[in-house]
Amino acid sequence: MKHIYVHIPFCDGICFYCGFYRQTAGRQVREAWLERICETPVQKTNTLYFGGGTPSCLDTDQLDRLCAHFADCLLPGYEWTMEANPENLTAEKIAVMRRYGINRVSLGVQTFSDPLLKKIGRRHTADDARRAIRLLRQSGIENISIDLIYGLPGQMQTDVEQDLNEFLQLQLPHLSIYALQIEPNSVFGKQGIPPLAEETDADWYEMIVRTLKAVGYEHYEISSFCRPGMYSRHNLGYWNDDDFIGIGPGAAGREGHQRYLIERDLQRFIQVGETRCPKPTDAPFEAIMMGLRTMFGVDIEKWNQTYQNDLEKTYQAVLQKYMPDFLTIENGHLIATEAGMEQLNSILVDFLGTD
Repeated sequence: MKHIYVHIPFCDGICFYCGFYRQTAGRQVREAWLERICETPVQKTNTLYFGGGTPSCLDTDQLDRLCAHFADCLLPGYEWTMEANPENLTAEKIAVMRRYGINRVSLGVQTFSDPLLKKIGRRHTADDARRAIRLLRQSGIENISIDLIYGLPGQMQTDVEQDLNEFLQLQLPHLSIYALQIEPNSVFGKQGIPPLAEETDADWYEMIVRTLKAVGYEHYEISSFCRPGMYSRHNLGYWNDDDFIGIGPGAAGREGHQRYLIERDLQRFIQVGETRCPKPTDAPFEAIMMGLRTMFGVDIEKWNQTYQNDLEKTYQAVLQKYMPDFLTIENGHLIATEAGMEQLNSILVDFLGTD
């Protein structure tokens, strides 16, 4: 297996937009979860990802034990990513990360506007984010990605532009930037906060792409930008139709191109271990959907062999409709153009209708 994802389902507080499986819990519950996680057998892997939740909300000793359990599973040339929040990423925790070999950090910044951070329920400031980045660099961790969100309540285009300027001033190698999604089970969802208008979303997205590409960042996935070659190798595994292992309640995995979820029940996980729940999916369509999110596209020969079908014949009508302005075939890969990425949802509806 090339990829392992470990879900840490704890947060120190719940952000108003968040719909992920997470909860606030005391030390005793976190300790019980950690004991069960450390009983999980692991195999060798190329990429390892600690996500959540908020992995950095574990205390230093807990993080040490979690890292120790997984440290020996990594193959030479590995990528080991940990998500973190600025307010609880300390020098002591970073020292633990360095000692075990974590070599990539994804930092949840969301915005550099302090008023907007407060409005969305974040517990850090812009200065906290800058401090966390400084500490990571001082420790020798340079492969740093930050997350930003646009379309926040009350946010203006000038705010988004300022966030991009701050990112560029920090000279970081990777950015993931997302339009705010209003999840029904989030605070914003329950409050009826409306999403960004579609036209505004499109305009801001075009501005983001234009700004980052103008200074040399690769737009290698719909929401992801990086300096040349500084891709998230773990996430590329998802987008390239690889299988992966999920560990911990709330995690997802895929084996034999069949998805599964680990039951979102922390107490049951602590008591009896993980329970895998199959998640029926249309794997051939999912491979197209994920591949078209990236600048690398869908490897047509690989798709044909994996799913025992002929992509170009099966989807001939869709290809004729969208080529060459929105879709193109280059070096055996079906690729969405920049215009195609902007229209991808509509394009995928047609693929699904043909499937």
